[in-house]
Amino acid sequence: MYLKSLELHGFKSFPDKTTLEFGKGLTAIVGPNGSGKSNIGDAVRWVLGEQSSKMLRGGKMEDVIFGGTALRKSVSFATVTLNISNEDRSLGIDSDTVSVMRRLWRNGESEYLINGNQVRLKDVVELFMDTGLGRDGYYIIGQGRVADIVGSKSNERREIFEEAAGISKFRYKKEESERRLASAEDNILRLKDILSELEGRVEPLRIQSEKAKKYLVLAGERRDIEIAVWMYRLDEIKKSSNELENSLLVSNGEYELLTNEIEEYEAQAEELTLKRRQCASAAEDYRRRITALTEENATAAADIAVYKNNIRHYTEQVSEVNEQKNRLFEAESETAGRISLKKEEIARIEKDKLEVSEEVSGLEAELIRLNDESDRFSQELNGITSKLNLLYVRRSELRFSEESAQIAIRDAEDAAVKAKPLIEETRRRLAQTSEEIRRVRDGIADIQKTVEEHGNKLSGYNMLYSKKSAHLKEATEEYNNAGLNIRSLNSRRQMLEELENSMEGFSGSVKSVIAAGRSGRLRGVRGTVAGIITVDQKYSLAIETALGGGLQNIVVSDEDCAKAGIRFLKETNGGRATFLPLTSVKGNTLYEKGLDMAEGYVALASELVEADEEYTGIINSLLGRIVVAENIDLATSIAKKYGYKFRIITLDGQVINAGGSFTGGSASRTAGVLSRKNEIAQIIYKVTRLESKNAILKERLSSISAETEKLGFDIEAEKDIISNAEADKIRFEGEAKRLELVDEQLADRLTELSKAENESAEKIAKAREDSQGCLAELESIGAQISSLESKMSEFNLKSGEHKSIREEKSNQISDMRLRLVELEKDLQASKLSLETLLGGIESAKETAAGYDKKISELESEIEAQKLNISEREREVANSKAVIESLNLRIKEELASSLEHEKKENELRQLEKQKTERKEQISAELSRLNERLENLHKDSDAIVSQLWESYNLTVAQACEGAIKLDDISDATKRLNELKSKIRSLGSVNTEAIDEYKEVSERYEFMSGQLGDVTKSKAELEKLIADLTKSMREIFTESFNKINDNFKSIFVELFGGGRAELKLTDPENVLESGIEINVAPPGKVIKNLSLLSGGEQSFVAIAIYFAILKLRPSPFCILDEIEAALDDVNVTRYAQYLRNFTDTTQFILITHRRGTMEEADVLYGVTMQEKGVSKLLKMDVSQVSFTENN
Repeated sequence: MYLKSLELHGFKSFPDKTTLEFGKGLTAIVGPNGSGKSNIGDAVRWVLGEQSSKMLRGGKMEDVIFGGTALRKSVSFATVTLNISNEDRSLGIDSDTVSVMRRLWRNGESEYLINGNQVRLKDVVELFMDTGLGRDGYYIIGQGRVADIVGSKSNERREIFEEAAGISKFRYKKEESERRLASAEDNILRLKDILSELEGRVEPLRIQSEKAKKYLVLAGERRDIEIAVWMYRLDEIKKSSNELENSLLVSNGEYELLTNEIEEYEAQAEELTLKRRQCASAAEDYRRRITALTEENATAAADIAVYKNNIRHYTEQVSEVNEQKNRLFEAESETAGRISLKKEEIARIEKDKLEVSEEVSGLEAELIRLNDESDRFSQELNGITSKLNLLYVRRSELRFSEESAQIAIRDAEDAAVKAKPLIEETRRRLAQTSEEIRRVRDGIADIQKTVEEHGNKLSGYNMLYSKKSAHLKEATEEYNNAGLNIRSLNSRRQMLEELENSMEGFSGSVKSVIAAGRSGRLRGVRGTVAGIITVDQKYSLAIETALGGGLQNIVVSDEDCAKAGIRFLKETNGGRATFLPLTSVKGNTLYEKGLDMAEGYVALASELVEADEEYTGIINSLLGRIVVAENIDLATSIAKKYGYKFRIITLDGQVINAGGSFTGGSASRTAGVLSRKNEIAQIIYKVTRLESKNAILKERLSSISAETEKLGFDIEAEKDIISNAEADKIRFEGEAKRLELVDEQLADRLTELSKAENESAEKIAKAREDSQGCLAELESIGAQISSLESKMSEFNLKSGEHKSIREEKSNQISDMRLRLVELEKDLQASKLSLETLLGGIESAKETAAGYDKKISELESEIEAQKLNISEREREVANSKAVIESLNLRIKEELASSLEHEKKENELRQLEKQKTERKEQISAELSRLNERLENLHKDSDAIVSQLWESYNLTVAQACEGAIKLDDISDATKRLNELKSKIRSLGSVNTEAIDEYKEVSERYEFMSGQLGDVTKSKAELEKLIADLTKSMREIFTESFNKINDNFKSIFVELFGGGRAELKLTDPENVLESGIEINVAPPGKVIKNLSLLSGGEQSFVAIAIYFAILKLRPSPFCILDEIEAALDDVNVTRYAQYLRNFTDTTQFILITHRRGTMEEADVLYGVTMQEKGVSKLLKMDVSQVSFTENN
């Protein structure tokens, strides 16, 4: 297996798709600082699943996406693809090449692909586990990793050795198994809790089940007798109903006869009433006709007066029209004279209009001649203007050239002046650079001294840090143990609350009613008895025993709510339940003289529970006559003393029943719902105390952690100082080389300045010659421009005179045209006035004819009015004769009406007598119907009870009803059965099925507990086997790495000794690893006393020792040889050749010795700022320098 190629697109400084192909052996990647060569190593680390943006040298993961430059836009995603040769199938995938891709979008979404198939991060991690390419592997080694292995704590180094030993996969499996084991332990705890709950329910349910079975036997007998009694009563009701129905038939017959007689009298009376009303109506009609005729006579008299008035008015109008006709003849003579004058005026205006038109035509001809002459002057003036414009342009060009020459002279003279101080400045800077080179060399010596001083301080901090870390570990363990207890208690509390919320232990019927109440389907549901009371833990077992099934009784607001709950259970087939209405349940408390002073007496059970005041009646009903005693012996004494008259419960749940029977035995600690509620409260109390304790531990832990962290910061600060000092040293050395380069550049600059001084003198001479030629040509052009400007002034003068004449003629023409318009308006007005006068003559003639017609019409109207008067006088005489006839007929109708009214009164008296008798019969019918209705209600009540109690119709009840010998004996037996059923108390018929269900569940949970316990044992064995294998493999691999390290150290250092050592050999899987080395001729007690180059060489030797034991398919080395001198760089590079048969190396470097040893060379440049480019180079044609 080896790395074939790497593809980057949009990753960090590689916005464009970039591909690196790798062969076996050594591949070097070179480039200047900041060119992006280390981004290649980051890309490999990222595609293999790195999740820390800090490890990728960024602030957040989105920083790996190319963010854009001044010339390029940012991209929306980054993609890296790793193509690995898998011909040996070492990756467990049946493919010659395995392609691993990771893609990240800027919105945070990401994906992993293996050979094009989308996978999880976990799949990528597991693919490379124990290959050396895992999360803690050694396939990428940078300068920081070198410092880590030398400067880290001993227990932090082991991650690299575990990956090398190949136990990462074992550790992963072990951690997975430990998680599964913890899950199994949680399941065992939950199963035990559930079984504990079930144990407490089995025995009470068995008792309730037996009680329910006894109830069902008694209820069955009660059912048979009750149905028979009801059927007997229905039969009696039927006999009484028949008798009442016969009486109703007789009374109804008489009632109907009276009704018919009354209706006949009513009809006759109504007929007489109708006749009487008809007579009155006829008389009224006659009166209305008389009134109408009288009103018509009055109207006729008024009309005659109007007609006479009209005749007078029309006569006056005839006289008025004759006067208007005479006035019209006088006006017609006056209008004829005005028409003659208007015709003379029109002739005069037409003559003036003709004279003005002839004068306008003459002036327009003169104006056309003057315009033609003006156009000729304009053409000559345009020719002169064109010539002048050409001369003006040439004059401007010459002036610009002359000014440019003067500027060139000034610039050249200025350059010559400025060159002298620049030459002096350059000479001064040359001397200053030499001084700076000497100062930098002194600074390098000071830095070396700083590194040694802070190395000693770092060793002291490391020792103190180890002590603080031990204290921190102890405090952390104590804090974690407390947290574990809290989690365990919270887990128990969660389980109990789940049981409480799901109403575990309650029957299905109770659960369904409570659920209906919560959803609003049933109103007035307050909850169960268990839900409304609170009991101290020491009394909970006694109260649970005292209440028994009563804990499941449902408290409701009133009787209607109870009935609604029963109907709900019947409709839903939800079973049976006991309801306790607050309005009907009123219990009393037991009182026996001297009872409270008896030895062992604790209290009445009702006094040991707490509940809202409104529930007092229910509490007293259930617990008010039950005594709680300390133990069974003292309880027995109390029972004997009071003759076993009441029930006694002991604190441990033993019972002495009224009558002398004893009930008892063992009970689970968490047997009931009250114990469950109390346990939840206790857990909350314990958790609160533990959390308070944990808060104190947390403060202590925070204090120790802060101190440890401060030491860590101090250590990092010292490391930073040392690192910065070494960086400063490298920077100072670079600065010295830069200053030497500056010195060479200043010498070249001095030569260039001297050359520029000579060139300036030549430029001054040529510019002066050009300036003189321009001045001569400017003088000639000035004379030509003066001559042409003089001619143009003469033409302008003539053109002005012509313009004045043209304007004068044009104004005259405008005045004449205005005069013509005014004359035309006067002419039109005169013609219109003439037409009006002529029209007036015709109108007068038409008006005179109209006056004659009006006179004729008025005379005809006067004759018509006279005829109307004669007609109306004749109508009045006829109306008076009709009125006299109508008055006689009114008297006849009134006499007939009085006769009809007398007969009607006689009939109404007979009708009244019959109606009184009918009302007596009606009252009798009401009484009979009421008695019959009551019998029907009794019958319906029995039918309803049959259906509600037993879901039977009357027909079904008849079929199955037993025969009763004596109704009184049956009633007596029925009362006995009801008494026995009441003595049973509350009965839970659901307990029969629930007992079966709980028993089966208990058996199932017991089996589950056995399975989980077995699984736990198997996991513990697997963890033990994995631990043993890991210990053996790690010990063997560590010893081999140690042997390799010893030999490689000697080879690299040319002598000396080295050793890797476990800090705790008895606990190899948790032990830290110490590095003991001694280079030739030195005695080293602490690695920090080694020089930077020696520390790097020690770390390199360790990595080589690991590679020798467990070669990584490929390894990226990022400038790990930066701190080595040239000799050791060459030794390091050549030593790499020993591993190229098993490991492929990608070297990110800028050291010549490493580059010379490479088989393939890639160059990374940044021609465009912020964008990295890749160039593959032929090693044989590259000339190497130290800073290539």
